[in-house]
Amino acid sequence: MTVSLFGTVQVPAAGKAKEGQEEQRQQDDSESKASYLSQFDAGSYVELADYSSIPVEANEGDTSGIENDIGDYLLKNSTFVKELPTPFVNRNTSTLKDQLQNYADTYKMSLADFMKYYDSSLTEDTYEEYIQKLGADYSKKLVAMQAIADAEDLAVTDEELKEQIKTQAEAAGFSDVDEYKSAAKMDPEELREVMMSTKVFEFLEGKVTFNKK
Repeated sequence: MTVSLFGTVQVPAAGKAKEGQEEQRQQDDSESKASYLSQFDAGSYVELADYSSIPVEANEGDTSGIENDIGDYLLKNSTFVKELPTPFVNRNTSTLKDQLQNYADTYKMSLADFMKYYDSSLTEDTYEEYIQKLGADYSKKLVAMQAIADAEDLAVTDEELKEQIKTQAEAAGFSDVDEYKSAAKMDPEELREVMMSTKVFEFLEGKVTFNKK
């Protein structure tokens, strides 16, 4: 330990480095347990592709197709520099699997049969692994979009989230927001991610270039 001429205690460089390493370790440990984008720094997980001009195969006016192409472009052309938090990927995969199960139920099919209908190359032994990959890819797309949201000041604020929940509650006939959240089994942080995705897609749709066919 050294003392400056002004009487303030200075931590030697080695001590600062050790403190910095400990802080980083604690941050990494905390992020490894993250289930939501709001719990970790998305930008530290991805080196974003250039999104100033995004080529898409979808036709003009095909919003769903354009959004799919944007997501695929970010996934294929961005570099993910470290593994995403496992709880985050697991949550997205579970949600996706539930959605696929709902589709299967609609057609009165088992999930395995529905997935084989979805992709004829899948089998009883491979469809689960395929769903896991879908969940992992979707998680990467979300991280890339959150990184863009942070860079472009498009992140969803607490006030915006609160207002959206209030609007949805009123539309559903609830005067009490907490009652609505309970009845709808709402996950506010999941809604925040949906709102963020909408913002980012709207932003990126102004940067797409359509392939002439």
